Amino acid sequence: MPAETSARRRGVLLVLAATILWSLAGVFARLVSHLDVWTVLGWRALLGSASISVVGLVEWRRGRLDNPFAFGRLSPVVALLAMVAISAYAASVMTTTIADVMIIYATLPFAAAAVGYGVNREPVSPRTLVASVAALAGVLVMVAAGLGSGRLLGQALSALMTLAFAGMVVLQRRQPGASMIAVNAIGALGSGLFGLMISPHAGISLYDFAVLFVFGLTTIGLAFVLFMEGAKFIPSAEAGLISLLDVVLGPIWVFLAFGENPGGLTLVGGAIVLAAALWRIAPDLRREHEV
Repeated sequence: MPAETSARRRGVLLVLAATILWSLAGVFARLVSHLDVWTVLGWRALLGSASISVVGLVEWRRGRLDNPFAFGRLSPVVALLAMVAISAYAASVMTTTIADVMIIYATLPFAAAAVGYGVNREPVSPRTLVASVAALAGVLVMVAAGLGSGRLLGQALSALMTLAFAGMVVLQRRQPGASMIAVNAIGALGSGLFGLMISPHAGISLYDFAVLFVFGLTTIGLAFVLFMEGAKFIPSAEAGLISLLDVVLGPIWVFLAFGENPGGLTLVGGAIVLAAALWRIAPDLRREHEV
């Protein structure tokens, strides 16, 4: 029992650490807001690809991860989706508020359910359907707040990112032995090369490079590996619940550091989405704690 408690505590701390690192993305994006989208996208993804490769390889050599080079027949498609998701994410945080991005990303479980039904004909529970409708209503409230403010492009990119991640989740479920580290590293590499090819900037300052390096290391490399490692020790529903803190913490950090106010309607929409996600996940949490 003590060993079980210790393992669970470790899992919770690792997933929490990953979530906090992910929630800092908006801060990094605002620190380099003077750069164009393509430069940020390119360097963040390229440095992130290198970091997730190194971190994954080190963890594998220490025996903490399965084979990071394992590929399946769907891995090229998953890597392409990773490239789209990583690119859309970087572009969205540069073109709309962090609250917008986080709230739309919080609908990932519902997007995955819809994609899963369309691709694999996976059954969708009535509870998921109700929660999905509520979450969609919350997103519509938030989008209404962005009308006329130039945020619709960023919101659309956030939706594209969420759909791409949903596709990754569904396809990876069909090949559980394949490495997510490999496809994320390849996707990030493709995203980075694409961004730098289009970027108008030939070079960046040492400050910008340092920020983008930490941006890529934390949000693409370190956070992903910490989450994957921690999720081994706690129920998936609990890991999902902890990761929802990202939606709350992300806008808070940016507000405290830069005074970015997403607006009242965005907060109302976000509260609806969060409530829908929590209501959907509640039975899973109860069931897993009873086992």
